[in-house]
Amino acid sequence: MARVHIYRTYRWVDKDPIIDAVRTVVQGERLKNSAVHQISGVATATLDNWFGGATKKPQNSTVCAVTTSLGYVRSDDIRPDGTLQIGFKKKRNYGDYAEEMEKQKQFFLKTHGPPKKKPPRKKRKSNGHG
Repeated sequence: MARVHIYRTYRWVDKDPIIDAVRTVVQGERLKNSAVHQISGVATATLDNWFGGATKKPQNSTVCAVTTSLGYVRSDDIRPDGTLQIGFKKKRNYGDYAEEMEKQKQFFLKTHGPPKKKPPRKKRKSNGHG
């Protein structure tokens, strides 16, 4: 089992608190993980692992990909006891995310190219049985 290093000003035991902050953003936007995937490009399985329990410490770049695609930026605060309160503020209001989904689709096509068609399978010889 991996050992979790505990810091004086950034404490957590089970999961990084940023997961709860991102969950709050996603739930506040009333989006399903599949819609967040279409907007941000972050895999649905990644989001399921964050919110479902498998991931304990998500990568900052992935967290930023999700939150900025929804129009949020980090806005942390320090509590009176000196610990960090993670938060996000809405900086862009998209209203309907259809345009953002289309932008993500175009970005994916630009960076990965169109989907490749698989070549047709060669017919197998019956090997004398048939």
